[in-house]
Amino acid sequence: PRGAFAGNFLHGLLEWLAGEGFALDSSPALQQSLRRRCERQGWGARADEVLGWLQRVVGTPLPPLGRALHQLPAAMPEMEFWLPLQRLDAGRIDALCRQHLLPGRDRPALAGRTLQGLLMGFADLVVEIDGRAGVLDHKSNALGERDADYTTEAMAAAVLQHGYDVQAALYLLALQRLLKSRLGAGYDAARHLHGATFLFLRGIAGPAAGCLHLAPPSALLAALETMLCPPQEATA
Repeated sequence: PRGAFAGNFLHGLLEWLAGEGFALDSSPALQQSLRRRCERQGWGARADEVLGWLQRVVGTPLPPLGRALHQLPAAMPEMEFWLPLQRLDAGRIDALCRQHLLPGRDRPALAGRTLQGLLMGFADLVVEIDGRAGVLDHKSNALGERDADYTTEAMAAAVLQHGYDVQAALYLLALQRLLKSRLGAGYDAARHLHGATFLFLRGIAGPAAGCLHLAPPSALLAALETMLCPPQEATA
């Protein structure tokens, strides 16, 4: 079924599976535990369907990662971050994202507001790909009835319609600041930052395996770094 209830349920399952190395296909114990979770949600009749779906999600090689989720060398679910803001106009963030992320495409404007204080968020999954760190965000949005409906163009339109581009920019900024704090002067975005990948779960059998990838937007991150918070005050 579509809707927020199903989306939250799937998100919770994937957060749990990340902590288990996404080893769903090879672990009968995890499979049985997933069936029990379905039963507790009142979806016991759909347990086999959910199991088969998520086995495909964790076992399908994802083009931006070059491997399946269960093959990742490192994955950290729900990375919490805090960013201090100093009277920031949301319109400025909106303009930067329009310039650097999927430029030239229509998207709704961010609501006009001024932000001040602390911005807190959670990135679904931080992954390591060949020595580079990236974020992966699961999306349960329904873009059509057929696998073929989950084209790159359709997924990009959904990302922009819901403001996920801004979300990705903030996730990458938080991840970059964390990497800088750990690596110091040795940090290099080209070597250490992989970018943001959106995984549309309902499109896992589609032409792009449900994936839309945004490469690290170095100029955007540099501008946000200057606008959002002085380097010495950020924590992640």
